[in-house]
Amino acid sequence: MNKLIYSEFMDVGHIIFGLNRIQGEKDAPQCGCGWEECQAIGKHPVASNWQFSPHWSEDQIEVMEQTGQLATGYGVLVTGLIVVDIDARNGGVASYEKLLADIPEIAGAGLIVETGSGGGSKHLYFKAPNPAIALVQSHKKYKGIDFKSSGFVVGPGSMHASGNTYKAVYGSPDEIDDAPQALIDLLEKPEFHRADFNGEPVDVSEADISKMLSYFKNNDLEYEEWVRVGMAVHHATQGTGFAIWDEWSKTSLKHDATMMEKRWHSFGKSANPVTLGTLAHYASQGGWLAPVTFKSDMEFTQETAPPPTGGLPFDISGVDLLRPPGFVGTLTGWINDQCRYPREHLAVAAAITSIGNIAGLRHIDARDGVTANLFTFCVAASGTGKEAIGQAVTDILGAAGVSEAAHGGIKSEQEIVRNMLRNQGAFYTVDEVGYLLQKIKNAQGGGASYLEGVIGVLMSSYSKANGTMPLGGDLKEQVRGEILKELGQATRKVDENDDKSGKFKRRIPQLELQLDHISKGLHRPFISLIGYTTPENFSGLVDGEAARSGFIGRSLIFQERKDNPRSKRRFKKRAMPEHLAATLSGLYVGGDYDITDSRVEQRGELINIPTSPEADEMLENALTWIESYADMHMEKTGMTAVVRRGYEIMAKVSLILAIPSGLRTAEHVRWAFAMMHRDIDDKISLTLENEDTGETQLMRKILNLVTTDDGCTLGVLRNKLRKYAQDDIDKALVLMESKKLMKRMEIEYKHGGKKRVEWFRAKE
Repeated sequence: MNKLIYSEFMDVGHIIFGLNRIQGEKDAPQCGCGWEECQAIGKHPVASNWQFSPHWSEDQIEVMEQTGQLATGYGVLVTGLIVVDIDARNGGVASYEKLLADIPEIAGAGLIVETGSGGGSKHLYFKAPNPAIALVQSHKKYKGIDFKSSGFVVGPGSMHASGNTYKAVYGSPDEIDDAPQALIDLLEKPEFHRADFNGEPVDVSEADISKMLSYFKNNDLEYEEWVRVGMAVHHATQGTGFAIWDEWSKTSLKHDATMMEKRWHSFGKSANPVTLGTLAHYASQGGWLAPVTFKSDMEFTQETAPPPTGGLPFDISGVDLLRPPGFVGTLTGWINDQCRYPREHLAVAAAITSIGNIAGLRHIDARDGVTANLFTFCVAASGTGKEAIGQAVTDILGAAGVSEAAHGGIKSEQEIVRNMLRNQGAFYTVDEVGYLLQKIKNAQGGGASYLEGVIGVLMSSYSKANGTMPLGGDLKEQVRGEILKELGQATRKVDENDDKSGKFKRRIPQLELQLDHISKGLHRPFISLIGYTTPENFSGLVDGEAARSGFIGRSLIFQERKDNPRSKRRFKKRAMPEHLAATLSGLYVGGDYDITDSRVEQRGELINIPTSPEADEMLENALTWIESYADMHMEKTGMTAVVRRGYEIMAKVSLILAIPSGLRTAEHVRWAFAMMHRDIDDKISLTLENEDTGETQLMRKILNLVTTDDGCTLGVLRNKLRKYAQDDIDKALVLMESKKLMKRMEIEYKHGGKKRVEWFRAKE
């Protein structure tokens, strides 16, 4: 050991301290600390408070020498220094060549020390700049190199556990000069660190990380978990966050001041670094909410794609989507009168779907050949009147005489086929449809196997409403077996004269007809679905796959955004007027009705609904517009299929509006286009809400909670967006207001004269 080496450090003002001596045989070294499993042999400070070592006097140094504290090595406190630590075992030599090419001045270090590990590992000493300038300790471009501006390094002349010595191969402590400015520029710590979070790059400050750590305690963490937290902090801060991890660790028995620096620097050498996601996992369990970074210059618009050049194909500014034209509007009004709470969007959904069911078996579009069956989803908060809407649909189908085809749930694809064999129509009214969709989604991943194929048979029968749907082999045989069993029972009842009402005799030809359909395929199967669910159970299901695959894309979505609607005073349901019931019945049976036959099917000849010349031209213009709009979404959002299916939806809705009067007019097309336009944007917004991340996802969620007419107070928005920090919601609203996406308005309470502030979408 060369005393002059550490004396030279002391002579120029640097602080040194003793390391526990290396003991034992050369091939089995031991640390003088006495712990047999010590992992820092030759690098283990004698004093636990080495960070606070003073400038020693000559007498103190003499005592340290006599007690063996400097017998085999010493540490140099890296205060006022930058030590470039090249570790050959972790790729540091190759990285050093890159560093030399990028900053040639590095080669002029005033002191260069070959470390005891050999293989090209070395320490290059420089003076640090103003201590107020914080520096990172690792750089992703230079793997295997630590840029130490804190902690300590083993000084030249010290022994290594391998038996080698740290050798000063160039210069001396008094020749250490200022670090090249290019190195300082490279290492200067940014205000924010770019870290990885759930596969996405995010910018976090050390204050953000300290806040995350404050949400969970470490006194009961397993050792591996404690280390992973340190690795995550190191990775997220590029090695500058030691003080954060050290301070947090002090409440743990795992904290060992003499080992913390060594552990910290070892984190930067991991081949599989732990990222910020691990830290977020622990913090979220304690109640932490992920922060969102907002950029004032970010690109975000309320529209998911710009409208085609020239705007809309025709004016829809006067369309009231809560008041459909003609008889459908009359029925919507009656449905509204069944609800204690205003559920006007759901009433429209119920009216359109019901008329499509009742009249769709007998009427068809002469222009495009579309049918009137629909898939509709009604989304509203629990306890706000969905049940009244569902009951109104039941009453409407009953008044029309098609209750036999109404079903309240879906169990399997076999059941769907059986229902369509019993009746040509199969009208599903499903409460809590969000749970069903989730079960179906899980089944696709190996969950409830009996639900596999449900979406497929729904889609197949939906699209074959004007054709024939063949049945697959296994499904065909399963259903055939069920029908043959029922046919045998009915025949036996008739043969044994056990059929006083004639029920089984009438049933036999129906079953024989079903067997014929199984062989030839289902002729014009007419299936529809109206489902009720809550925003919580539905919105997360509208992802890109669901929207693009066809089921969600072909559906109409109706949302009630008021979670606390005011009840109608002195509310009383209005009985269905006789003329309304008569019209509903006439739309289904016309003049053909057989009281002995309860099968819901096509009655008489199909009735073609013609289109007026003006409406025909509007449909052509709408189709051109949709194709242009789809082109734009092809480049911007990838939601081309959702847009293209808009034409089928518009054609179906305008057909339903036209059936009662017998002619599709410009009024019907205009209203249907406006409905389709809103529906496309709602579906795309819900999809992008689930696919976006960070600030764009938060802003998308805010936009999906309000409209230009239905707003929310700040408190309601915070409650609905509980997964986000309140500060982030506030910042998002301010930014969106500055971009004219949102506006705030004072609203007077109906009672008491008080006012509240609500946030709305800004009008385009």
